[in-house]
Amino acid sequence: MKNLPLSLTLAAFSGVLTLKSPADFSPGMRRAYVLAPGAALGIIAATALRRGVKKGRKLAAAGRVDLVTPAVAGSNDDDAGSTAPVPSYVRADVGAARVPAWTLTSLAATVGVAVSGFLALSLVLDKRIETWLVRRGVARPRLVMAVVTAASSLVLDQVADSKDSGAPASRPAGWCP
Repeated sequence: MKNLPLSLTLAAFSGVLTLKSPADFSPGMRRAYVLAPGAALGIIAATALRRGVKKGRKLAAAGRVDLVTPAVAGSNDDDAGSTAPVPSYVRADVGAARVPAWTLTSLAATVGVAVSGFLALSLVLDKRIETWLVRRGVARPRLVMAVVTAASSLVLDQVADSKDSGAPASRPAGWCP
């Protein structure tokens, strides 16, 4: 862990949030828990997509975008200096492709719906895990869930940091960049 105090704080925060059962939330609170993050991330996705499209159009209009430059085939060997055939993914027409607004909107809406769907699923899974622990005789299932959540947060942080460090020992034999 690169930042131990931050990792411990986030793990503790995750554990504390797990102590409160979503089953105790009011229906309005559960609805807000599911819908608000989905709507927020949908809006963020729409904004990012619109900015990206606008920036891409500006760069293309300025002639500063050169994503694919076809290679010259046999420039040293061939007297004619012929070029390689243009790949199929290179557009033949020079006109700018327009992405319809409804396409960007539907993509952003899909992001929002997916996030809300996962959050709704998390409520169901939370209840099932708590019920499973109660059936196994656990006296304080929320406390057990909180400890497991905090521990898994620390483990995931350690795994993410070890992958970020790029330590040669963690690479499989025969691995080549």
